[in-house]
Amino acid sequence: MINDGTELRDKGIKKALDNANNTHNKWSEKAYNFLLKYIKYQDEFMTEDVRVASEKAIPKPPNNRAWGSVILRASRSGLINRVGFANVKNAKAHKTPASVWRVSE
Repeated sequence: MINDGTELRDKGIKKALDNANNTHNKWSEKAYNFLLKYIKYQDEFMTEDVRVASEKAIPKPPNNRAWGSVILRASRSGLINRVGFANVKNAKAHKTPASVWRVSE
């Protein structure tokens, strides 16, 4: 069986999430609750948009990859859907493409 990277992605996300929760008590719940409020006012967004908007509202996780778990949770719950890809705005990421999410109706 060819590994499509899903297992490695999920392991990396879990590691980042566990680190965030160990560093900041219940970080993932705070981040998810922030996302639930954020999507009330957005139609489409990228994860980096949520992350930037959250900077003064919740603690910054040790690794921004922790946000992957928050986004996947919302996606799996049917709250958001991936609608495409766009280049990130963060200059340090060298315009890499990332998911664009749309709030479900």
